[in-house]
Amino acid sequence: MTMILRKLISAFGATMVMVILLSVLDQSGVGLFFGMYILPIVLIYGIPSSILSDFLTRRTGGLKRMAAAGLLHVFLGALFVVVPTLIFATEQSNWLTSIRNNGFLFFYAVLSAFFFWCFDEAFKSEWCSDLRRKCLGILKRIGALRI
Repeated sequence: MTMILRKLISAFGATMVMVILLSVLDQSGVGLFFGMYILPIVLIYGIPSSILSDFLTRRTGGLKRMAAAGLLHVFLGALFVVVPTLIFATEQSNWLTSIRNNGFLFFYAVLSAFFFWCFDEAFKSEWCSDLRRKCLGILKRIGALRI
């Protein structure tokens, strides 16, 4: 249950970062438009991909695991654009031109996967556990200040 909650928070965090990034780069509201479509994609495709990445890298540890998980996240994010492009756009031209024509979507998918990995690794870290413990301690103290 903790892993699913961590993945959900990572998915929402990655989506929000991408929406903010696109909103800053293009102030016409395109960020919210893409965010409306990216959140279900990240929830349906990104979370199982991240679980697969955790499953494949569970036996390694430390920096090797982090690097392997990051590469898997980015690779699976890239596959989300590459596979449909290869299936549906090959009759127009060669596959390399088709992927280049979808360059924005490819970049957006890879960047989203990278941010998802960043959030996921941050929530796994010891620093986040310490911060969570401190916040719970503060909230308990606040809760003890009943009038």
